[in-house]
Amino acid sequence: MLSKGSSTVPRDSQLAIASTRRKILFCILTIHTLLRFAQPCDGKTPDAGFSLPDNIQETTFNYTNYNNLIVLPVTINDSINVNLILDTGCRNLLLFGKKFEKLFDTLPNHPVSFSGLGERPPLTGKLSLDNEVAIHSLLGKKIPIVILRNKCLFMGGSNIDGIIGYDIFIRFEVEINALKKQIKFRPADQAQIPYEYTIVPLTIEDTRPLIQSKLFVSDRYGTDYDIMIDTGSALGLLLRSKDESIFAEHPKLVLGKGLNGNVMGIVKWAQKLILETFEINIAQVGVSRSDWHTHGSIGMAVIKDFTIVLNYCKGYAGFKKSKAQKQLV
Repeated sequence: MLSKGSSTVPRDSQLAIASTRRKILFCILTIHTLLRFAQPCDGKTPDAGFSLPDNIQETTFNYTNYNNLIVLPVTINDSINVNLILDTGCRNLLLFGKKFEKLFDTLPNHPVSFSGLGERPPLTGKLSLDNEVAIHSLLGKKIPIVILRNKCLFMGGSNIDGIIGYDIFIRFEVEINALKKQIKFRPADQAQIPYEYTIVPLTIEDTRPLIQSKLFVSDRYGTDYDIMIDTGSALGLLLRSKDESIFAEHPKLVLGKGLNGNVMGIVKWAQKLILETFEINIAQVGVSRSDWHTHGSIGMAVIKDFTIVLNYCKGYAGFKKSKAQKQLV
């Protein structure tokens, strides 16, 4: 359960802290030739990227679920209808299956290497540029798409065609109500978060939304982690660690499934996670091995209990308990 921590910070101070810590990154797509794709946060209609029509200030629509994950209906190039998972941990729009190679013009001799969670080697795909993408009232121009030859990577999710991530977050404040299965988009630079939300500073690093946090497992003082808000994960709390000794003490289990196969790791008992000014009472945490970073993520198993707001441009996240969650308190 997510609740306010012991420290209380005035709302004006929260906004000031969030503003001073904001960090807007360019969306970087790694291919043999480095391609950069960015969208400004100034409210102007971009030559590339997503925007709302001038006569629409906010758009709200319902989504469907797959294992608590958010699935959006998307139309590409006016004729290709797909269902995409909304994933804050993904840089670009991905499509699964070589059937899509016939529907797009792709760059020859420029394979894309893509890595996600899991034990298997990186996936490879083809790159298509200058696509038009429509999501309800949102209109995207010159959107790059990575086409992976692998078929749908979600077990039982035959109606899921791919993933969309950072491209759709950079110019909007996004409000997700998991209880109602409803999502809102409003221009990020003009947005004013509703008063009933509690604000925590958000930092964007390598397109990932991170919050400074402290996890208490067995020690009094806790351990600091950068925790990612991961709408593309169906798990609860997952940590990545380089410490081999942790995995020598316990047998590895299958924690979940990522784009690169099974996510292997161990389960440890935990006491609580303090997420800036919030405290999450949590019984256990999954820990998987990583060679290159040590951070954590909270997925939809936690996020589903709240209405959340993400504003990459202004550098804050907002949390509000759902009505169902309030009744449990």
